Amino acid sequence: MQISDDELIRTRTTLINRLQNWQDQASWQEFFDVYWKLIYFYAIKSGLTETEAQDVVQETMFSVAKHMPKFKYDRKIGSFKTWLMNMTRWRITDQF
Repeated sequence: MQISDDELIRTRTTLINRLQNWQDQASWQEFFDVYWKLIYFYAIKSGLTETEAQDVVQETMFSVAKHMPKFKYDRKIGSFKTWLMNMTRWRITDQF
């Protein structure tokens, strides 16, 4: 799968809202299944090795989980994917 396929992922507000419940393992698994490749390929495209890119995926997912209890998604303020990619960029910077 190419990154361009992943960039077409449509953000589902209902899924994002369900992530505020740490106990909702099904929603967290769905979130991971939907977004990990986008994060991974972005990290690879940035010049990281496969191992480093996998670390970026894990660290980004951890950071998302940490922010979710207070996260308020509002499309008018900005897209979820922009927020997620900013978090990913910071994890990539940490790898360098």
